[in-house]
Amino acid sequence: MIRLFSRLRLAVLAAVFALPAVYAQATDYPVTVTDLAGRKVEIKSEPKRIVLQDGRDLFTLALLDRQDPLSRVVVWNNILARSDSKGWAAFEKKWPTSAAKPIDMKFGDDGQVNMEEIVAAKPDLVIVHARVKQALEDAHVLESLKSLGVPVVMIDSEMEPAVNAVKSVELLGKVLNRESEAKDYVDFYLSHQKTVNDAIAGLKKPKVFFEALAGKKGPEFCCFTHGDVYWGKLVQASGGDNLGTKMLNSRTGDVTLESIIGAEPDFYMMSGTPFADPAAVSPAFGFDADRKGIETAMAKLAARPGFSNIKAVKSGNVYGLYHQLYSSVWNIYAIEYMAKAFHPEAMKAVDPDADLNTILTKMTGLGDEKVIFGAKLDAK
Repeated sequence: MIRLFSRLRLAVLAAVFALPAVYAQATDYPVTVTDLAGRKVEIKSEPKRIVLQDGRDLFTLALLDRQDPLSRVVVWNNILARSDSKGWAAFEKKWPTSAAKPIDMKFGDDGQVNMEEIVAAKPDLVIVHARVKQALEDAHVLESLKSLGVPVVMIDSEMEPAVNAVKSVELLGKVLNRESEAKDYVDFYLSHQKTVNDAIAGLKKPKVFFEALAGKKGPEFCCFTHGDVYWGKLVQASGGDNLGTKMLNSRTGDVTLESIIGAEPDFYMMSGTPFADPAAVSPAFGFDADRKGIETAMAKLAARPGFSNIKAVKSGNVYGLYHQLYSSVWNIYAIEYMAKAFHPEAMKAVDPDADLNTILTKMTGLGDEKVIFGAKLDAK
């Protein structure tokens, strides 16, 4: 009896002394944060009703609200449902009740906002991407939300994806009272990013052309790419020289096949997802993906007229990635995958797919989902 009491007392004491570490990770409201647009924002209490301007931030919420990433969302722009049906289906299947509740407002990047729907939803937080700051200011959306007492927090995982992904997770971790979960992912991300940076430091950068949304407009279209943003930044973070940065005078745009051939890329990258467009022949990377279907689509795109004259196609260096990664804080997978493609010897100890599995099974509630986020086109 004495021995049992002693063990119980020790267990209680251990729990008590462990409490400060737990509470150290809790947000103390009200809290003032600086968002990714450099704005000071006060959050008076833990947000329970959220508006999402970009539905792909569901990937971030999956890291933070692991029990149910949709539990706080009341209004959003469900981009996944319209551009990645299988990705959305994975969340719907796991959390069917909460997935059915949010209003899909189709929040536009040009400041189109249905303020009546937002007001009716009674949100206590709006999360938007810093890329739309000017448009929202011009449309007086920020001013209107401020007058209603609704705080707006701006994040970024696109303009400077390899830098701001972790900053955005940290910011939302603090805002949403999920600092411990945020730290788990930030530590993971920074550790793996350092491994990549150390491995590729000082190595020659291969020339890379990245065709974003490959095959979305049909089998004949070529070629939409990103400049010094989005996939372009991720290519650079992976130790490549993004040709789109030199080819474009804007963030994104189309380039001719002739200009690609003339640039002599060492690697040809393409991004795809299960696009709903009737003409789409995009490789359907992502959740519940079919490897044979992905390989068939990539082969079809690489066989477009004139593509045999591209240096990377000739040498068999054609790769594909899940399109949603360009706007997701899970972009560490894309960085690892491309770095391993560009610098295989330096990166031979890195296993991007194993690291992706860690994210899915250890840092979200999605579990052991069947996913294919990257693939190389078999030269055969």
